[in-house]
Amino acid sequence: MKTNYTVFKMLALTLLFTCNSWAQATIAQWRFNGADANSIPGGGSAPLVSLGAGTAELIGGTTGAFAAGNASAETTETEPTATNFGWQTTGYAPAGTDNKVRGVQYNVSSVGQAGIVFKFEQRLSNSASNTYVVLYTADRTAASPVWVEAQTFTFTPAATGTGDTWYNGRTVDVSSVTALDNNPNIAFKIVSAFDPIVGDYVAARSTNVYSAGTGGTVRYDMVTVTSNVTLGVSQFEANDKSLRVYPNPSNKEIVTLSQTEDITVSDVTGKVILTAKNTSTIDTRSFNRGVYFIKTASGATAKLMVN
Repeated sequence: MKTNYTVFKMLALTLLFTCNSWAQATIAQWRFNGADANSIPGGGSAPLVSLGAGTAELIGGTTGAFAAGNASAETTETEPTATNFGWQTTGYAPAGTDNKVRGVQYNVSSVGQAGIVFKFEQRLSNSASNTYVVLYTADRTAASPVWVEAQTFTFTPAATGTGDTWYNGRTVDVSSVTALDNNPNIAFKIVSAFDPIVGDYVAARSTNVYSAGTGGTVRYDMVTVTSNVTLGVSQFEANDKSLRVYPNPSNKEIVTLSQTEDITVSDVTGKVILTAKNTSTIDTRSFNRGVYFIKTASGATAKLMVN
């Protein structure tokens, strides 16, 4: 009996520490909370991530500030009302222009993660557009990133119960898109779009008119990027196309790559701090202490620690 217990124990430990973990992990989350609307870290143009690592930005000409956060029954927000805020955006396009252009963008790294899911809570004013499209890119650092439409959120406006409403649990499951796995340069956009039937912007409430020139207000809360799989060491190495860096960690010195490539080096926020052509070395003497992600033109990736 003791022998059987030992065998089962060893089997359990093997399963625990090999391949990967299937527990969902949070890569980045924006909660937009603070002591008041004027003290949210990062401010209205680029609010800082609350959990994990990533950056947020306005795109297409929108402007941002903060207003009351989501307190509806279905929210995942747990912050007290006094410190609970949401990212409020405006400055959307006039009727008939800039379809799927104006909105917000979230940038993250999925290095060491796979099975990506993007979630958010969204509040629309009565005169905001009723339709929004979520797009993703596998390389936001490209000169002309390729953006792929992942999901459209739209509804038929009614006289009540549509505008000035929080829409919770908006989920974009891109876990089958392997290009987003183990990738330091992924990003998501949420953009205002024409109503798919009318072919132009339609106000979120039928008794209102789409607000030309501002597009009403669109508010966000609890924006979250998660992964379904945390890659184990063996799987991470299988996915990185055998790019190796040494010495790693680096003590602020010149490190050598296992292959000569065009490369980009990004920090944990996704900011590109170095690009180089046809190189097999990286000079880290000017790098701050921290974690960096190297990506080659052929798609190989590696994590670099600088002490």
